[in-house]
Amino acid sequence: MFLLTLGGCNKTEARRAVNLTKVSELNKTIAINKRIFLEEQNLIKKYIELDSTLAYINSGKGFWYAYLIKNDNSVKPIRGDNIVFEQELIGLDGTILYTKKDLGLRSYVVDKEHIIKGLKEGLKIMGEKEEIKFIFSSFVAYRMNGDASGRIGSNEPIISKIKLITIN
Repeated sequence: MFLLTLGGCNKTEARRAVNLTKVSELNKTIAINKRIFLEEQNLIKKYIELDSTLAYINSGKGFWYAYLIKNDNSVKPIRGDNIVFEQELIGLDGTILYTKKDLGLRSYVVDKEHIIKGLKEGLKIMGEKEEIKFIFSSFVAYRMNGDASGRIGSNEPIISKIKLITIN
Protein backbone atom coordinates (compact mmCIF):
# COMPACT_ATOMS: atom_id res chain seq x y z
CA MET A 1 0.00 0.00 0.00
CA PHE A 2 2.85 2.32 0.93
CA LEU A 3 4.62 1.68 -2.40
CA LEU A 4 1.44 2.47 -4.35
CA THR A 5 1.06 5.79 -2.53
CA LEU A 6 4.70 6.66 -3.04
CA GLY A 7 4.54 5.71 -6.72
CA GLY A 8 1.47 7.91 -7.27
CA CYS A 9 3.34 10.97 -6.04
CA ASN A 10 6.12 10.68 -8.61
CA LYS A 11 3.99 11.83 -11.52
CA THR A 12 4.91 15.33 -12.50
CA GLU A 13 2.62 17.53 -14.48
CA ALA A 14 4.10 19.51 -17.35
CA ARG A 15 4.12 23.25 -16.91
CA ARG A 16 2.21 25.29 -19.40
CA ALA A 17 4.10 27.63 -21.67
CA VAL A 18 3.96 31.29 -20.81
CA ASN A 19 1.94 33.22 -23.34
CA LEU A 20 4.37 36.07 -24.10
CA THR A 21 1.75 37.96 -26.10
CA LYS A 22 -0.56 38.20 -23.08
CA VAL A 23 2.31 39.22 -20.80
CA SER A 24 3.39 41.88 -23.30
CA GLU A 25 -0.17 43.24 -23.60
CA LEU A 26 -0.52 43.32 -19.81
CA ASN A 27 2.76 45.24 -19.48
CA LYS A 28 1.57 47.74 -22.11
CA THR A 29 -1.71 48.23 -20.23
CA ILE A 30 0.15 48.78 -16.97
CA ALA A 31 2.43 51.35 -18.62
CA ILE A 32 -0.56 53.20 -20.13
CA ASN A 33 -2.40 53.27 -16.78
CA LYS A 34 0.70 54.58 -15.00
CA ARG A 35 1.03 57.36 -17.59
CA ILE A 36 -2.65 58.29 -17.29
CA PHE A 37 -2.40 58.28 -13.49
CA LEU A 38 0.64 60.60 -13.49
CA GLU A 39 -1.02 62.97 -15.99
CA GLU A 40 -4.16 63.12 -13.86
CA GLN A 41 -2.16 63.73 -10.68
CA ASN A 42 -0.40 66.65 -12.37
CA LEU A 43 -3.74 68.13 -13.51
CA ILE A 44 -5.18 67.73 -10.00
CA LYS A 45 -2.12 69.35 -8.38
CA LYS A 46 -2.36 72.31 -10.78
CA TYR A 47 -6.06 72.67 -9.98
CA ILE A 48 -5.35 72.63 -6.23
CA GLU A 49 -2.63 75.28 -6.65
CA LEU A 50 -5.10 77.54 -8.48
CA ASP A 51 -7.83 76.93 -5.87
CA SER A 52 -5.73 78.30 -3.01
CA THR A 53 -8.74 79.41 -0.95
CA LEU A 54 -9.31 75.82 0.24
CA ALA A 55 -7.07 73.46 2.21
CA TYR A 56 -7.14 70.17 0.31
CA ILE A 57 -6.43 66.85 2.02
CA ASN A 58 -5.09 63.80 0.17
CA SER A 59 -7.31 60.86 1.15
CA GLY A 60 -4.74 58.28 0.10
CA LYS A 61 -7.58 56.53 -1.73
CA GLY A 62 -7.36 58.24 -5.11
CA PHE A 63 -9.03 61.54 -4.31
CA TRP A 64 -8.47 64.90 -2.66
CA TYR A 65 -11.03 66.82 -0.62
CA ALA A 66 -11.61 70.15 1.11
CA TYR A 67 -14.32 71.13 3.57
CA LEU A 68 -16.73 73.84 2.44
CA ILE A 69 -18.83 73.43 5.61
CA LYS A 70 -17.41 71.45 8.52
CA ASN A 71 -19.37 70.17 11.52
CA ASP A 72 -16.91 68.93 14.15
CA ASN A 73 -19.61 67.29 16.28
CA SER A 74 -21.21 65.26 13.51
CA VAL A 75 -21.38 61.48 13.39
CA LYS A 76 -19.95 59.71 10.32
CA PRO A 77 -22.04 57.14 8.43
CA ILE A 78 -21.24 53.46 8.88
CA ARG A 79 -22.05 50.34 6.89
CA GLY A 80 -25.81 49.91 6.48
CA ASP A 81 -26.74 53.54 7.23
CA ASN A 82 -29.13 55.12 4.77
CA ILE A 83 -27.88 58.57 3.83
CA VAL A 84 -29.36 61.36 1.76
CA PHE A 85 -27.08 63.79 -0.07
CA GLU A 86 -27.02 66.29 -2.88
CA GLN A 87 -24.25 66.45 -5.43
CA GLU A 88 -22.92 68.61 -8.24
CA LEU A 89 -20.35 67.35 -10.76
CA ILE A 90 -17.85 69.66 -12.45
CA GLY A 91 -14.97 69.09 -14.86
CA LEU A 92 -11.48 70.25 -13.87
CA ASP A 93 -11.84 72.99 -16.49
CA GLY A 94 -14.88 74.37 -14.63
CA THR A 95 -17.52 72.92 -16.96
CA ILE A 96 -20.69 72.00 -15.06
CA LEU A 97 -21.38 68.36 -15.90
CA TYR A 98 -24.40 67.80 -13.64
CA THR A 99 -26.11 70.35 -11.42
CA LYS A 100 -27.75 69.56 -8.08
CA LYS A 101 -31.06 69.99 -9.89
CA ASP A 102 -30.05 67.48 -12.59
CA LEU A 103 -29.18 64.83 -10.00
CA GLY A 104 -31.77 65.69 -7.33
CA LEU A 105 -31.54 64.36 -3.79
CA ARG A 106 -29.80 61.02 -3.78
CA SER A 107 -30.03 58.26 -1.23
CA TYR A 108 -27.48 55.54 -0.64
CA VAL A 109 -27.14 52.64 1.77
CA VAL A 110 -23.49 52.74 2.87
CA ASP A 111 -21.44 49.81 1.51
CA LYS A 112 -24.60 48.00 0.38
CA GLU A 113 -25.18 49.61 -3.01
CA HIS A 114 -22.99 50.14 -6.06
CA ILE A 115 -21.64 53.65 -6.67
CA ILE A 116 -18.30 54.92 -7.92
CA LYS A 117 -15.42 54.11 -5.57
CA GLY A 118 -14.49 57.73 -4.83
CA LEU A 119 -18.03 58.58 -3.79
CA LYS A 120 -18.32 55.39 -1.75
CA GLU A 121 -15.18 56.26 0.25
CA GLY A 122 -15.81 60.01 0.32
CA LEU A 123 -19.27 59.76 1.86
CA LYS A 124 -17.82 57.80 4.79
CA ILE A 125 -15.66 60.73 5.87
CA MET A 126 -18.56 63.17 5.89
CA GLY A 127 -20.77 64.10 8.79
CA GLU A 128 -24.36 65.25 8.72
CA LYS A 129 -24.79 68.80 7.34
CA GLU A 130 -21.19 68.89 6.10
CA GLU A 131 -20.33 69.99 2.60
CA ILE A 132 -17.12 68.83 0.91
CA LYS A 133 -15.50 69.49 -2.43
CA PHE A 134 -13.93 66.29 -3.77
CA ILE A 135 -11.50 65.90 -6.65
CA PHE A 136 -11.79 62.33 -7.93
CA SER A 137 -9.21 60.84 -10.29
CA SER A 138 -10.75 58.83 -13.10
CA PHE A 139 -9.50 55.67 -11.37
CA VAL A 140 -12.04 56.20 -8.55
CA ALA A 141 -14.65 57.90 -10.72
CA TYR A 142 -15.84 56.72 -14.13
CA ARG A 143 -12.57 55.21 -15.34
CA MET A 144 -12.00 54.70 -19.05
CA ASN A 145 -15.70 54.27 -19.84
CA GLY A 146 -16.99 57.68 -18.76
CA ASP A 147 -20.65 57.92 -17.80
CA ALA A 148 -23.65 56.64 -19.75
CA SER A 149 -24.75 60.08 -21.00
CA GLY A 150 -21.32 60.98 -22.35
CA ARG A 151 -21.01 64.14 -20.23
CA ILE A 152 -18.06 62.61 -18.37
CA GLY A 153 -15.42 61.44 -20.78
CA SER A 154 -12.94 58.61 -20.75
CA ASN A 155 -10.22 58.91 -18.08
CA GLU A 156 -11.62 62.25 -16.88
CA PRO A 157 -10.97 63.39 -13.32
CA ILE A 158 -13.97 65.21 -11.86
CA ILE A 159 -14.88 67.59 -9.06
CA SER A 160 -17.85 66.69 -6.92
CA LYS A 161 -19.41 69.08 -4.44
CA ILE A 162 -21.43 67.05 -1.95
CA LYS A 163 -23.65 68.04 0.96
CA LEU A 164 -24.60 65.22 3.32
CA ILE A 165 -28.13 66.02 4.43
CA THR A 166 -29.14 63.13 6.71
CA ILE A 167 -27.87 59.86 8.13
CA ASN A 168 -30.48 57.28 9.19
